[in-house]
Amino acid sequence: MDDVIVIDDFLNEEELAMVGNLSTYTNEKWTIHGSAPVGSTMVPDFETFFLKKDLMDTEYYTSYLFNKIKKFFNYDYKLVDVYLNGNEALRNGSFHIDNDADRTVILYITPWEPAWGGFTHFVKSEKEHMIIPPILGRLINFKSDMLHKAYAYCNQNCPMRITAAFKLKL
Repeated sequence: MDDVIVIDDFLNEEELAMVGNLSTYTNEKWTIHGSAPVGSTMVPDFETFFLKKDLMDTEYYTSYLFNKIKKFFNYDYKLVDVYLNGNEALRNGSFHIDNDADRTVILYITPWEPAWGGFTHFVKSEKEHMIIPPILGRLINFKSDMLHKAYAYCNQNCPMRITAAFKLKL
């Protein structure tokens, strides 16, 4: 399987409406989270904190969307964890690896405009980088041990950048 797989329009209109339901994102279950820099030979960046919301008790994510991912990739993944990452404007993550899984799937679930930034940055090697725009409904499936970083939207007038992260074992 490729290091990074990008799938556009993974969600249909009904699914986009379901994940876009703001009541899912506006309750007391958000916690403070950070992605500590790990395993990088690059100059460490600033460790910042962003929001996280556990979804392991949300059947729509643990069953419906997880089964759609398994069917799409024709692989019997095991779900380790699923949660939302919420990057408020100007609150970037740090370069890190996901050492709790074999594959990580990120689903972009909030609107996006090119001027907002909000990219996911992958480092394949010191000279080889991949930048993925957070287009609504886009899914990326990547090797969890790949160095990566989430960038928040770049202006305080932008909405929060929200992604669903699925941690999977092969």
